[in-house]
Amino acid sequence: MSAVLRHRVVRHGLFWAAILAFSLIIQLPAYWGNGTRLYVIGLFFNQLPASMLATYPLLYWLLPRLMRQRQPLAFGLLLTAWVAACALLTMLTVICFDLVIMPRLFHAPIDPAFHQVGYWHLNYTFFITVLTAGIAVTVKITREWETQRRQRQQLRQQRLRTELQLLKAQLQPAFLFGTLRSLHRLTAAKAPESPGAVLHLAELLRYMLYESPHDTVPLADEVAMMRRYVALEQLRLGRRVEVSLNFSGAFADYVIEPLLLLPFLENALRHGTGAALECAWISIDLVVRHDRLVLKVINSQLPSAVAWAEGAGLRRVRQRLEHHYAGRYRLQVVPEPDTFLIILQLPLTARAQPEPRRLPLAAAASFQPQLP
Repeated sequence: MSAVLRHRVVRHGLFWAAILAFSLIIQLPAYWGNGTRLYVIGLFFNQLPASMLATYPLLYWLLPRLMRQRQPLAFGLLLTAWVAACALLTMLTVICFDLVIMPRLFHAPIDPAFHQVGYWHLNYTFFITVLTAGIAVTVKITREWETQRRQRQQLRQQRLRTELQLLKAQLQPAFLFGTLRSLHRLTAAKAPESPGAVLHLAELLRYMLYESPHDTVPLADEVAMMRRYVALEQLRLGRRVEVSLNFSGAFADYVIEPLLLLPFLENALRHGTGAALECAWISIDLVVRHDRLVLKVINSQLPSAVAWAEGAGLRRVRQRLEHHYAGRYRLQVVPEPDTFLIILQLPLTARAQPEPRRLPLAAAASFQPQLP
């Protein structure tokens, strides 16, 4: 809606101008056909006042009460009373027009025989008044419905954005506390890996705090975050878990919704590194080719482990995928007795132009955790 139409006076003025134009147009066939005089003065001094006096009480007094109460019997009674009032009103406006306005303003002689019986019958002004009020009510109800629809849509979008922000901000407490314990052990032993581990944890937390509110981030930053996450987890797990990483593609050319891939890594590192596993291993492959991303995560698991497909983690990921990639992604979850495989295929959006990163990111590949 333009800025001019936002003003109620302008909208109402245009509505009544359209009603007057419609009333004049429907007289043209009779005027052109047999020369019947146009009812122009009556439009402004009879029909327009009657329509306004009948329409505005209906719009701003009767209709809001009927919509709030939602009682069919009360609706019928009040509507019948309004129609009766309209009939009486139009009779009075016609009498006033013929006996007062025309003689005094336009010096038209009063014809005593004119309408002396017809005044108390339903007239043309009554039907036009009812039609005008019906059009006004339809316009108002349609506008109110559209306003409520937009408000509901905005509330749904706001609620969804809030839920997505909470989903993106989730960081497994086990990961955080485990990493802090590893850092404590490294710093207590004065291991050379301590400064790099602290910097990587700081970068990872910075990314989750400051990058996740954005709608998209460079895919290269997301990949760097994944490398840091795995590297910090390796500090906690040590050499008993074999981790294979294979990232390939032009990551700098694309953007992605932030922290979308992290839950898959969290799941693999949580369920594929249990102490009961004799030979724990995890394989993470991420390939970007032809504007498409393919992520394959497979990990070992105990035969008695509960599949991630039954938990809340996958449901949260699916919510985000449905919101951002509805109908354009493919997620396969293949639980086996001793392995768990996830394959995600996503369409990628090319970066409009290279942009400087908001905060510098340290090179993840430079940190190779070595246990003391």
